[in-house]
Amino acid sequence: MLPSVAMQGGPAPESVFAPHPVAQGADERAMTTTVLGLAAMFLRQARRPAPPGLPTLRPFQQAQGEQTLAWLKERLGERSPAQ
Repeated sequence: MLPSVAMQGGPAPESVFAPHPVAQGADERAMTTTVLGLAAMFLRQARRPAPPGLPTLRPFQQAQGEQTLAWLKERLGERSPAQ
């Protein structure tokens, strides 16, 4: 849900996740791998044809994927060109 919150103008996923009790003691490598998998899933699904009656699903998944990819880059210490 954190990428969806960010894409709607909310805080960045890491800023919400990091201080949460669930994150305390979490394996950093496993968490980064999970974010990677989530980004891949959203971006892969976004490339599929829209299902009947849901024409906005794929753009929504694309936006989720982009936010999740930005989260992954933050976790990996990468900076966007604007930073």
